[in-house]
Amino acid sequence: MQTLDRKLYRDLWRLKGQALAIALVIASGVMTLILAVTTLEALSGARDRFYASHHFAKIFVEVKRAPLGVLEQLQRLDGVNLIEPRVRAAVRLAVPGFGDPVRGQLLSLPDGRQPLLNRLHLLSGSLPEAGRDDQAVVSDAFAEAHGLRPGDTLEAIVNGRHTRLTISGIALSPEFLYQAAPTDLMPDYRRYAVLWMNQRSLSRAYGMEGAFNSLSLTLQAGASQDDIIDALDLALARYGATGAQTRHDQQSHRFIEEELNQQRIMATVLPTIFLTVSAFLLNVVMGRIIQTQREQLAILKAFGYRDTELARHYGLLAASIVMFGWAMGVALGGWAASGLAEVYRAYFRFPEMRFGVPAWALALSFAVTLCAALAGTWHAVWRAVSRPPAEAMRPPAPHRFRRSWLERCVPPPCSATKDVSCCATWPGIPPRPASPSWVLPCLPAC
Repeated sequence: MQTLDRKLYRDLWRLKGQALAIALVIASGVMTLILAVTTLEALSGARDRFYASHHFAKIFVEVKRAPLGVLEQLQRLDGVNLIEPRVRAAVRLAVPGFGDPVRGQLLSLPDGRQPLLNRLHLLSGSLPEAGRDDQAVVSDAFAEAHGLRPGDTLEAIVNGRHTRLTISGIALSPEFLYQAAPTDLMPDYRRYAVLWMNQRSLSRAYGMEGAFNSLSLTLQAGASQDDIIDALDLALARYGATGAQTRHDQQSHRFIEEELNQQRIMATVLPTIFLTVSAFLLNVVMGRIIQTQREQLAILKAFGYRDTELARHYGLLAASIVMFGWAMGVALGGWAASGLAEVYRAYFRFPEMRFGVPAWALALSFAVTLCAALAGTWHAVWRAVSRPPAEAMRPPAPHRFRRSWLERCVPPPCSATKDVSCCATWPGIPPRPASPSWVLPCLPAC
C-alpha cells in the first residue's frame, strides 16, 4: 500500500464525524433531487401517455342549450380538428348501506360506443348497451370507495325523478384523473361520483333532445388557441356560453399541472441549498486539514512527491466523502419515491404509473454533486500543492485584524478607557459622580 493511501485512510478515520455530517448533507440534497425528478418523470409520463391514448380534449365549452345543427358551423372554423357534443347534468345518488347523500355528475356517451374525445378506460364491465336507459358507467374512485362492482344498483334522482341505475362498468377518464367536486379542493370519493350514460336516454331525461350543453374539441397542428376561443365564444354567445377554456383551466388537469410545478421547484431549490451548504462545509474542512498538515506537505514535497500526487490525495479524500453521500442519497431517494408513489396513486387515478429512477437522473445528480465538491475543494487543494516546501515549513503568519466600521462609529465603553467622566461626553446623559470603582462599565443609567 502506498504512503499516501495509508494517509488517506487515517485521515478519513480521524475525520469520520465531520465526514459523516458532510455526507448526510450531500445525501439530503441528492435524495431531494432524485425524489423530485423521479416523481416528475412518473407523473408527467403517465399523464401524457393517458392523454394521448384516450384523446383528451384541448378546449372545453359550456352552454345553456345549443342545437346540434350548430356543430357544422363550428367544424368549419379554421384550426378545429374533432368536436364532441354531449349532455352534462348534476345528479343525486343513494348508495345501499351508506346514509350520507352523494353528489354526482352525469355525462353522455354516444349510444353503445366510445366517444371521439375523452374516451373511457374500462377497468371492468362494459359500456351501457345501446337503447338501455337504466345503465351507467361509474368512476373507479367512487366504486372503490363503496365496493361497487358491475351489476350493482344505485338510486338516482335524475331531473327530479327517481331512477334505479345498474352499473354496467367501472372506468377511468382523462378528464377526471383528479376527481374532486367543482366546489371542493380535495377529493371525497365516498360523496362525489362521475357517471356516464347513453346520450339518448340522458337527453330525454333532461329535455335536451337534439341539443347539447357541453362541447369539447381538439385542434389541428399549428392552430391558434386564442383565435379559436374567440370564434367559439362569438358563435355560441346566443346559446348562453360561459366562455371557452383551454385544457390549462380544466380542473383535473390544473391540479396535476400544479403538482408538477411543485416538483420542478423542489428539484431545483432544495438540492441547490443542500449542495451549496455541503460545498461550504467541504471547503472549511479541507482548508483546516491542509492548514494543520503544512509540515507534512512540506516533508512530502521534499521527499519528491509531485504536486499532481498530492492533489490526487486530497481530491480522493473529498471524493470519498462525496461519493458516500451521493450513494446514500440515491438509495434514500429511490426508497422515498416508491413510498410517494402510493400516495399519488390514491389521488391521481392513472391506469398505470411507472416509478423508477431514470438513468439520466442518476447522471444529473452525480454531475451536480461533483460540481459542488469541486467548488468546495479546488481552492484549498490548489493552495496546498502550490506552496513551496520552504514556505510550508514556516508556521503560518498571524492574521491581521482591524476594527470594523461599526466599532469605529460607536464610542468605546467607560471600562475600556478607565474613565467614568466619559459619560459627560455622551449627549443626553447627565454626568455620573466620580467613583473609584472605574472597572464597572459606564451604563446609560449614569
